[in-house]
Amino acid sequence: CPSGSRQVVRLDRRMAGALIVGQPDLAELLVTDVLGGLLELDPADRAVLLETLDAWLECEGSAGRAAGRLYCHRNTVFNRLRRLEQLTSRSLSRPRDLTEMTLALDAFRLTASG
Repeated sequence: CPSGSRQVVRLDRRMAGALIVGQPDLAELLVTDVLGGLLELDPADRAVLLETLDAWLECEGSAGRAAGRLYCHRNTVFNRLRRLEQLTSRSLSRPRDLTEMTLALDAFRLTASG
């Protein structure tokens, strides 16, 4: 769970997060390597893009459902995801890139980076 959180979760439901927290040096490297140019953005702009990625992942890749969760149009979700891809030089349609982006998002949120 993020620092300061009082949330309780089961380890078997958050194994990737446990791996990230257990290897803070690698987590920082992952964030720097994968998120790259995204880290140079204004914090508010960066937060919007990461929130969009998080919502899209939670909605199992549905831009329409993510848009409903974010109170925006689905084209806005597509535009933000495309911008994320440009800033990170990764494609959300490539499985390895998607895995790296997902882990980097978790690492950003669970470590000092976030």
